[in-house]
Parts: sequence; C-alpha cells; structure tokens
Amino acid sequence: MAPLLAGMGALAVGKATRVLVRGLWHTHRFHRWVAHRETGDVAAAPAAGHAGPVRVVDTGEPLAVTIGLWRPYVVVSRGLVAVLSGTELRAVLAHEHAHARRRDPLRLLLGRVLAAHLWFLPLATDMSGRARRGYELAADRHAVNRCGRTALASALLRVVPPTAGTSVVAAGFSDPELLAARVAQLESGHPPRPAAMSRLRAVLTATGGLTFVAAVAGAWAFMLLACPCLPTVSGG
Repeated sequence: MAPLLAGMGALAVGKATRVLVRGLWHTHRFHRWVAHRETGDVAAAPAAGHAGPVRVVDTGEPLAVTIGLWRPYVVVSRGLVAVLSGTELRAVLAHEHAHARRRDPLRLLLGRVLAAHLWFLPLATDMSGRARRGYELAADRHAVNRCGRTALASALLRVVPPTAGTSVVAAGFSDPELLAARVAQLESGHPPRPAAMSRLRAVLTATGGLTFVAAVAGAWAFMLLACPCLPTVSGG
C-alpha cells in the first residue's frame, strides 16, 4: 500500500501545483492586460454610485470582472458602459463589488487547488463548482438588494446574446448552467437547488475515498511492523 499512497500523493501535489501556478499566471497576465488598456477614465464608476476601486479599459466588448487575489478590484470596459444605463451599471458594479469585498477570486483559486489535490474524489470537483455557483448567486442577491431585481435582470438581457455566447458581464456568463441558475434566482427570488450528484460520481467518490483510507492504513501498518524499535514478543 505504501507505493500506492506515495503515487497518489505525488499526483495530488503535482495537480494542485499545476492549478495554482496556472491561476497565478493567468491573474498576472490579466493584470498586465488591464494596465496596457486602462483609460484612466473613472468618471463612469462614481456616476454609477459605486464606491469601490474600478478601472475602465478601452475595449468594445462588454466586460465587467473582479480581478486580484490579495487586493481585488473591478474592471469594466467602455463597451459595457456604452450599452448599459446608469441603473443597470450600478447593479453590475454592485455585483462585482460583492466579489471584491469577499475576495472571491482568491477563494475560487483555493477551491480549484483543493479539488485538484483531491483528484481521486469527484465530490471535491463538484464542491468547487458549487462554491463558484454560490459566489455568483450571492453577488446577484447583493446587487438586487442594492439596486433592485429589474436593474440586474435588464443588464443581463442587454449584454448576454440570445445564443449565450462568450460576451461576459461577470463570471458565469460563459457557463450556460450557471447563467440559467442566475436567471432562475432572479425570477423566483430564491437560489435554485443544485443538481444532485450522479450515482456514478458518488460511487467513484466512495471508491476513491476507500482506496485512500486503505492506502494510509496499509502504509501505517507496514511502518509499524517494520519499525525495529518495537518490542518483540518471544515465547517462554
């Protein structure tokens, strides 16, 4: 069992490290992208009643996203400001400000790293996805409390194309299931229940967990039996 445990551990560390490095690299690249395209025009943000840090970038694509791990900030595009009314923009900024206040980018990255480390448990991946969904729905509820349901729903309708393409106002627009959950919450006023785990993934999770426990128990048993410092029992 010791080789199995060592192999699972090495693979877990490798996967987690890869996800962490990729997340840090993509965050760094986006920081640079913002720095090169920032217009310095912050008039749109205060006009929308948003008190947090907002950077405006010169791109025609409707874009609003929260970036940064330790000091997150909100990025919006001129294209977004052009298509939204003041009330709609306030709702979008309230949504993003909720992400920044709770440091959701950092929590999302840590969740993905943990899911990668526990690669042998499909439940870990599902929980990471549910956490992302929960962050988005919580940010929507904050925006609704600040600006009203109509403002946020109108912003979604203005920016999301009928085909649910790649234009994004916030994380979740490129995920059809997450977008559907956000729309359902706006319609009902309550977060929808997440889908139950499939039987196959539940079986795989149980199998992975039992395999890990067996490997740990086997490794400890091997070390205890092989330890020369343990007293030996001899017959009289």
